[in-house]
Amino acid sequence: MTPAINYYEIFAKYVQRMADLSRERDAIDVEITKLRELMLATFPLLPAEKQDVFQKEIEIIEEHTGGLVNAIKLVFSQHKGQWLTPSQVRDHLNEMGFDLTKYRANPLASIGTTLKRMPAVDRRIESKTSESGQTIYCRRITLLEQLAAERTAVADPPDRLFPNRRRKK
Repeated sequence: MTPAINYYEIFAKYVQRMADLSRERDAIDVEITKLRELMLATFPLLPAEKQDVFQKEIEIIEEHTGGLVNAIKLVFSQHKGQWLTPSQVRDHLNEMGFDLTKYRANPLASIGTTLKRMPAVDRRIESKTSESGQTIYCRRITLLEQLAAERTAVADPPDRLFPNRRRKK
């Protein structure tokens, strides 16, 4: 007799692998952001003849810069489940090497405006008012991410992950 296939175990392994790859992608995205900013900062220091050679590539890099929304999404992907203020998001952007000088007038205002729009753009982003009256933001941890965090592919998922599930009797 052939043993029964445990599809939940297979599914849990896929979820874990996807979570692992997402973490790797986020780390790579942060490194790419840092390198991009370093390249753009170093470029004006090159001799004029070298700048002429690489000008088109630099323009392409500048065109493909992810922008503030993508950078903020990256911050939240690294801080899932943590409530952050706009100033904390700014600090994390600075740590990533994101160039906020494009927002000379008031980078924090640009971050705040972007954060206010994010719950409509990304349903995983939530906002609430803190006890001090400040609006704070969080990227909620999805059910699949919770399952991946379990780190074990159990034969039957814990009830707390599936509160609406009906058990077979």
